[in-house]
Amino acid sequence: MRIVRSEAPTRIDLAGGTLDIPPLYLFHCPAITVNMAIEIKARAVISPSNQTKVISHDQNITAIWENPKHISWLEYPRLELILRLIKSFNPTKNIQVEIDSDAPAGSGLGGSSVIAIALTAALAKWFNHELSKDELVEYAKSIETQTIKVPTGYQDYCGAVYGKVHAYEMGLNGKLKLTPLGSQAFHRELERHLLLVYVGRPHFSGTNNWELFKRHIDGDKKIVDFFDKLRENAVLMKEALESEQINRVAEILKKDWETRKAMLPTMTTPEIEHLLSETFKKGAFAARVCGAGGGGCVALLINPDERSELVRLIKEMNMLAIPTKISEKGVVVEGE
Repeated sequence: MRIVRSEAPTRIDLAGGTLDIPPLYLFHCPAITVNMAIEIKARAVISPSNQTKVISHDQNITAIWENPKHISWLEYPRLELILRLIKSFNPTKNIQVEIDSDAPAGSGLGGSSVIAIALTAALAKWFNHELSKDELVEYAKSIETQTIKVPTGYQDYCGAVYGKVHAYEMGLNGKLKLTPLGSQAFHRELERHLLLVYVGRPHFSGTNNWELFKRHIDGDKKIVDFFDKLRENAVLMKEALESEQINRVAEILKKDWETRKAMLPTMTTPEIEHLLSETFKKGAFAARVCGAGGGGCVALLINPDERSELVRLIKEMNMLAIPTKISEKGVVVEGE
């Protein structure tokens, strides 16, 4: 029986996020976004079926139709992205599509975009539709933009497609420039200092990129200045990773977090502040909330010798320490 499987890594954003939304990057050149792909993945499996069947394991939802022409997200709004992607390939025969994600709900690790990449790659393989890596990014990004109905940036899709640690820069010609950052040996050292903590599902929206987008286009000076600071932090982070200086990476990570928190106080919560306060007493020395904040995941840089004590402390705070490593591979597709 024919089966196609794919998987793609999520990411931890390190600096420059929101600079990757077109056309905002044109106003802040060089508009760099820096992230690391991690071994917390989304997966897709496609197989033949007597019905069109879509199973989202992480959401515990199953949708079934007798004919692929009948696919609709009106009954299953939480599956809209998945169903839009399937329908965009115009299936004429029934298939079963299974989706799963390691990322906790509202993690801030780019989970929905990574699902979009994993599923698009699997569907392209199933339907013999060749996509380059750049085309894969654009295809998944376009369908998710249709789903959420506001402009989206590039970094979540790029981390999922290319893996590793990269700086992503959008040029004036609209082409994406990738700069790999750090050797694999440095990645292993960075992993020793990395501790990812899931604080819990966000109680409210953190950064609203659409609001930032509108205010920037309207010429809000505070927002324009804020984006200039994000650009500066991203350039410094790129340099710190290129020079493989963990202390410098930590310094810029803290600087970027303070920049965002000062402008966007809803990124943090009392729970996050308590986590940072307590872990910094026990061996953490830098931190940044992932994604939009307001909950989700926090990336800590720590003294590796204090890892066990920090994990114990985090458990006592009813939070989850998530083991993870840098993913040296981007999206992978297997099957005929």
